[in-house]
Amino acid sequence: MPKQEDKDNLYRVGRFSVEQLEKLSQSVVSCAQAIGGLPKNHQEVFEKRGWLLPYLFSYDDLLWGRWAYWTDILQKGSLEGSGPIPKIEWKNNHSKASLETVKMLENCLNHHDASIDSFSDWLLWGMAASNEVPRISEKLNEHYYRKFDLFLVLDNPYDHMSYLLCDQTGKGYKSGLGYFPTPFSVAEMLVEMTNLGGDREDLKRKTVLDPSVGCGALLLPASNYYLRGYAQDISSIALKLCRIQMYWYAPWYACPGEVSGFDAVKPIQLVPATANKNVSSRQLAFSF
Repeated sequence: MPKQEDKDNLYRVGRFSVEQLEKLSQSVVSCAQAIGGLPKNHQEVFEKRGWLLPYLFSYDDLLWGRWAYWTDILQKGSLEGSGPIPKIEWKNNHSKASLETVKMLENCLNHHDASIDSFSDWLLWGMAASNEVPRISEKLNEHYYRKFDLFLVLDNPYDHMSYLLCDQTGKGYKSGLGYFPTPFSVAEMLVEMTNLGGDREDLKRKTVLDPSVGCGALLLPASNYYLRGYAQDISSIALKLCRIQMYWYAPWYACPGEVSGFDAVKPIQLVPATANKNVSSRQLAFSF
């Protein structure tokens, strides 16, 4: 983590008013009442499922406003009158703040007992996305507690977990996994090209599907346009990391609910293929 004297520059605290910072502090404390208050130390993390949520909701409210936007829609049960999706400006991964964020995440795994599996379980527990208490030592829990900085992650939005998983596989983690994520700049470009000139009010009612989602490289930029998405992947660790990033940046994918106003989704069916000299009548084909 950066030294104390560098933190003001890294966090750019001066861009926020005193009133905003006071509201942030009050919001964290208020949200924490649901879990009996914030953990007083790392030992209480195991006792307080969802302990990261007060920080997540409050930091997001200060920076992007996505959780408040989605919570309001869930409470109304409808997209009507919800207004435009709060847009995230994805960061360049070469900026100083982004590099510090990457360094922070790497430091979280810089412990002899640390692994990307246990780190993901620890984060999911902290966001109440898992009911299972992380099976890690008290020392490792303390390490994660001291090293992880949620504000940096939210303030520098990027496909951080794809980078982290790619880095770990390069160091021998499940080397057979062969994890090669879509470069985030390419993912952003693909999403922008797909939605070029589209009406944002119409787009947010549509549904996006990523059949090989990885850690969410395409879903993240898609969250600026679509409020409903589906995804799958063969890798269980990639799906865990994807879910974590949806909690960070795209709450409508992390916590979908019963909401009206979406366009009807026509299912894609498998039907007998039309037989010809190259296709057997026993084969199946997609029907759109």
